[in-house]
Amino acid sequence: MGALARLVAVAAVIATIAGGLFDAVHGGTTLASAIAYAFWFAAAFCLLLMAVAGTKLAWRRLDLPEGWVFVAASVVLTGAGAAIDVLGS
Repeated sequence: MGALARLVAVAAVIATIAGGLFDAVHGGTTLASAIAYAFWFAAAFCLLLMAVAGTKLAWRRLDLPEGWVFVAASVVLTGAGAAIDVLGS
């Protein structure tokens, strides 16, 4: 499995769990909306990781994918979050 697929899969699982936990603890929103928000936060986090992955220090010490992988994952997660929000409404 490629780096993009792994990143999206891990982020999607974490976002689904985080959205479910937020809905269980906080309430006041639908489960689909909570999961969609978590997907959007995961997308934003991928963009932050892109900035970290682009530094020379990270490239020398860590085995990180290229920056476009984080951007593509962010786009996929944003689209998935929008789809979840629309379908869950």
